[in-house]
Amino acid sequence: MIDERTEELAAAYALGALEPDEVVGFEAQLHSNPELRALVFDLRGVSALVAGGAPGLEPSGALRARVIADMGDRGLPKAAQRRSWRGSLPWALAAGLAAVCVIFGLQVRNMGTQLEARQQRIDELDHMAEALRAERADLKQAVATLQLSNRVANLRIAVLNSQLSADPKAVAVSVWDNERQSGVVVVHHLKPAPKGKDYQLWIIDPRYPSPVDAGILQVDDSGDGRVNFKARRPIQNANQFAVTEEIKGGAAVPTLKAMVLAGA
Repeated sequence: MIDERTEELAAAYALGALEPDEVVGFEAQLHSNPELRALVFDLRGVSALVAGGAPGLEPSGALRARVIADMGDRGLPKAAQRRSWRGSLPWALAAGLAAVCVIFGLQVRNMGTQLEARQQRIDELDHMAEALRAERADLKQAVATLQLSNRVANLRIAVLNSQLSADPKAVAVSVWDNERQSGVVVVHHLKPAPKGKDYQLWIIDPRYPSPVDAGILQVDDSGDGRVNFKARRPIQNANQFAVTEEIKGGAAVPTLKAMVLAGA
């Protein structure tokens, strides 16, 4: 990267304003620095464009007379004085404009470098933001997995086997979610309840002296059924499940002699 001092030397070199000893040292730098050569090339192009395009300006009569009088005191012929004035004025203006353009060019170049650095920083921040979004998505997935694992850990799954010798194929699976205080039971091959009777589901929790009512269990003509249920009391530990045959609409306490399914 070209420092500020070198840029100043390059501007002066492009304008032909360096001292001879400075020219030698600067051209040695040019020989070994491609970036510096490119800068000088650009600056010379600006200088040449401005100098070549500067129009000739005709001074006012009073200003011209005063300048000619001053130059006449130095012993120059009148015609030479006029030629010198008319020829040097546009080039002096051109040199001034060229210097301004060179300075402006350096400022634009510096601004371009700064903008490029800022854009690079913006790109880096974009990459960081994208990485953070990806990490956030991974964390959300990890949390969801943990929550699911926790849900599974809170589930109580029990297999209820037939307690009837006349209906040995009857079976049920109960899944109890202790956190939500709700569950689902799926039954297969259980003959429909006799007329005037209902099957009733119970949860055995050691904190209560008797099983907790979990509602009526319905099956279809083929003996299959699926029921979502809730306990009539808060359950702390669903230790066992049972299904009994009760009067239509259910009973307050189970009839243990009419137990159909049971399991843990």
